[in-house]
Amino acid sequence: MGSVHLFAIAIAEVRDIFGAPPELAARLRAVAAREFGNGMRTPTQGLLGKLGPVFGRQPDAAVVRPGVPTGTDVANLLAGHFVPPHRLTAAWVLLERWLGELSWGQIGTELGADALSALDFDLARAGVPSRYGVADLIRNDLGLALRPAPGIAAGYVAHQQTLEVADAWRPALDALEPVHQPLVRGLLTWLDAFPGWAVQAADAGRQPPDLVAILRS
Repeated sequence: MGSVHLFAIAIAEVRDIFGAPPELAARLRAVAAREFGNGMRTPTQGLLGKLGPVFGRQPDAAVVRPGVPTGTDVANLLAGHFVPPHRLTAAWVLLERWLGELSWGQIGTELGADALSALDFDLARAGVPSRYGVADLIRNDLGLALRPAPGIAAGYVAHQQTLEVADAWRPALDALEPVHQPLVRGLLTWLDAFPGWAVQAADAGRQPPDLVAILRS
């Protein structure tokens, strides 16, 4: 089953993660340590560590598992360095955790490709312009120093267009098929929080949130 995960955060703040300044980098390392503590351990350089080349890996090295972030993944993302193909899935897991930490709000739902197409068709049938469909939320590339992982698509909608999405969905809600109404109602409630988050962002000296979307197939 696929999923859609949405975050309320300015796209500039997402891009700031890559090449993060010291204060932000320290905050994000703390999040990674809390969420993936066992994988964040840095090998020691004691006697066993020096014997590492004799073994297949250093005896005290953390076990690297596909899809589970490590300290190396953290360092690569924060520095904006190249992420090798076999670590892309883990890097996106890490990025999603960080977006959850930095965003004003987030929402996620299981939604496979067929269900997504059916939902967008229903929205269009109810009079919602195609540019405000769910699939269109990933039209704008995030512009990150991180390539998409297999099965992942990501994009963003600027703040003003996010407000337009909510305005387009609201009058169409009752015309949707009953199977889609609870999902759209929940998403609409979340979208309606954007004006308030923009006020909070201004008070905090931050940019108004855009909508960042990550779709997993």
